[in-house]
Amino acid sequence: MHLFNVTTLFVVLTLVGVEFSVSAFTNPAASQLEPESQLKLLSRSALMLGKVMPVWYMASTVLLGIETWLYWHTPGRAILLAADTVWVLTSVASIVFLVPLARRVAEGDADWQRLNRVWDGRHRVRIAAVAFAAVLLAYVVVR
Repeated sequence: MHLFNVTTLFVVLTLVGVEFSVSAFTNPAASQLEPESQLKLLSRSALMLGKVMPVWYMASTVLLGIETWLYWHTPGRAILLAADTVWVLTSVASIVFLVPLARRVAEGDADWQRLNRVWDGRHRVRIAAVAFAAVLLAYVVVR
């Protein structure tokens, strides 16, 4: 079970780290570019991450679910159920509220700069939510 815990933590925490790095480093660097270059960078990033992140989120969701099942008869069950709930709600909210914006930015919609600012604000909320779920996971499996 220890190896599984380490694997789950690695997958979930690296996903949170990538989400954080997009907000803390990639987008601020992109905002310093000329609009045409900024749009090109954002489009390429959205296309690449748009292929990887759904698989990564799904794998994290499955691993979190298995962790909850493994810890079902322990005091950590309620905490892991909370982590699962936050993770799933965040994933659904991302599909509903973030993916359409990212798609429009990547396509160079007429108001892509405004849409990117809206996306960035919502993305920060997503980071906080998945980081909270990751902390809950780590609390249960590390103690």
